[in-house]
Amino acid sequence: MKSPILLVLLGLALQTRAAVSAAASPLDSLRRQLATMPADTTRVLLLAQLATELTQIDPLATIVYCRQALQLAQKIGFRRGEALVLIRLGSGFREAGNYPAALQFGLKGLHLAEEVGSAPLVARGLNALGYLSWEQGNSRPALFYLRRAKAVAEHSHADAVLTRVLGNIGNVYQQLHQPDSALLYSRQGLALDLRNHDLSSEVGDAAMLGNIYASLGNRSRAQYYYRYSLRRSLGAGFTFAICRAYLGQARLFYPPAGPPTDSALYFARQALRTAQRGNYPRGQYEAAQFLATAQAARHDTAAAFRYLRLANTTRDTLFSATTLSQMQALDVSERLRLGELDRQRAQAATHRRQVWLLAALAAAVPALLLLWHNGRLRQRANQQLNVQNAQLETQRDELRATLARLEETQAQLVQSEKMAFLGELTAGIAHELQNPLAFVKNFADVSALLVDDITGEPSSSANGDGSQELLLAGLRRNLREISQHDQRATAIIASMLARSHGGPPPPHQPTNLNTLALEYLRLAYQGMRAKDKSFVAARPTHLAEHLPLVPVVAPDLGRVFLNLFSNAFYAVRQRQQCGEAGYLPAVQLSTRLLPSGHVEVRIRDNGPGTPAAVRASIFQPFFTTKVAGEGTGLGLALAHDIVVRDHGGTLTVDSRENDYTEFIICLPVPVA
Repeated sequence: MKSPILLVLLGLALQTRAAVSAAASPLDSLRRQLATMPADTTRVLLLAQLATELTQIDPLATIVYCRQALQLAQKIGFRRGEALVLIRLGSGFREAGNYPAALQFGLKGLHLAEEVGSAPLVARGLNALGYLSWEQGNSRPALFYLRRAKAVAEHSHADAVLTRVLGNIGNVYQQLHQPDSALLYSRQGLALDLRNHDLSSEVGDAAMLGNIYASLGNRSRAQYYYRYSLRRSLGAGFTFAICRAYLGQARLFYPPAGPPTDSALYFARQALRTAQRGNYPRGQYEAAQFLATAQAARHDTAAAFRYLRLANTTRDTLFSATTLSQMQALDVSERLRLGELDRQRAQAATHRRQVWLLAALAAAVPALLLLWHNGRLRQRANQQLNVQNAQLETQRDELRATLARLEETQAQLVQSEKMAFLGELTAGIAHELQNPLAFVKNFADVSALLVDDITGEPSSSANGDGSQELLLAGLRRNLREISQHDQRATAIIASMLARSHGGPPPPHQPTNLNTLALEYLRLAYQGMRAKDKSFVAARPTHLAEHLPLVPVVAPDLGRVFLNLFSNAFYAVRQRQQCGEAGYLPAVQLSTRLLPSGHVEVRIRDNGPGTPAAVRASIFQPFFTTKVAGEGTGLGLALAHDIVVRDHGGTLTVDSRENDYTEFIICLPVPVA
């Protein structure tokens, strides 16, 4: 019992809200404007707008305002306004249940709209005729009118008409029991209603979507759209939408088997009251017919008979034999007229095509002459092109010969480049092998002298002071040095070949740079002493304590140190040989850990210095300042590549002429 009571309360709340909203209706604003509007075209349009607002609320008032607007439009000769009012007057008679008058005025409005050439009005008239046919249950004629209305509205971009046409097509497909098509068009219509703010069409399409979802068995969606339509239409007083929503909910609460529920009777009575109050015969007929069936199912014979008599009376008003015959005659006549118009349009289109064809043929004669003339010109042009083609073929042959010569030259350049690369590799290996081979030669010479001493030593002396054992020990030491420097030479050759073939780089190992730099400082000094035994230089060192291990390729970085130290000793020796008074050659090594986390190694000599012009090119391959035969020009270039490319560090030079030259190596230390 709680459900009917709640529904009654809901109905009362909605009616109260409707009354409040009605007070704020735009009708009052339109009436106030009408009171001060002069008798001109604007007044005609204002009366038509007022009639439109009242169509779903008070059809009789719609008819009154339309008649006033029609008289004024005819009086001032406003034919477009007259067509609009006639179409609107037909809608008013339709809502009032006078279908013959609705069809008559609707046809007059359509004909006048066609005469004045207003596509939106033509679409509006066709839509009104389609809606009228659907309301009478004539689905096929309704589709005939509505499809024509849709085509005209789309072509003329009349969205205000198209939004209603789409919803009405959905109504017809629902009447034909094609819910999928009905759902498609009704959704499109509702979307366009919301975009155009057409409330009257919106509430009608929402109620029809409720009917469609009910026929598909989706009760929840149906109930949603019924309630949505009621909520939007009660405030505006749209009778047709309110009746449709109430009656749809009544059908939802009517079970397939058994008597109807109290909720079904409640909603059906609400639909009947709304139809009677709003002078909407169609809604009154459908509600009375539903209530008659429902009361019969509940075995309430008196109530069923009362509602059945009301339904029959309303049906006779709407669908009497005279009414139907008048409607059928007018409908057939109009469809024949439209068919004749289509035939005339087709004939006119055919005639236009024939005229265009004749015009095209007439224009074709000079075109043919022009084509013949162009053909002769083209023939002459082709002859000239043949001559030019022969000349181009000759030029092509010359180009092919030139291209062959270019390819031959390119092959020679490639071969030259290969030989240059081979020369660079050979020069690099020769440069790297100079120091170890010098050591090998030096120790070999010393070993030969030791052998001579041993072979020339008397045998008695061997047991005397032990000099032979000392000579043999020196010989062994020299042989070990020769073996070590031979291994260095082998490692250098392997490293240079691997670098030239582009193989995988050797692994980086944590290395103590102090130890590595000191070792190659000693080797470089010994190498210079092997060349010039009179050469002596100071070798001060300033090494940082607790220097972190740096991941490097020790043999590669050792070659860098060896090259820099050798260049430094070469520079101080050159300055010493100049005979400068008081000059003492010195090569200094210093290391430190920078705040940035890098290890810095500085190699400084007090030689003649390096001019700025030389410093700009000092790291370029094959650039050297040494005399011919003493340098290859690859040492510093290779050193720069090893530090920068292989170790991610920097190698820079600082110098002042006649003072010093200092090479600075900066290597990153990974964060622990």
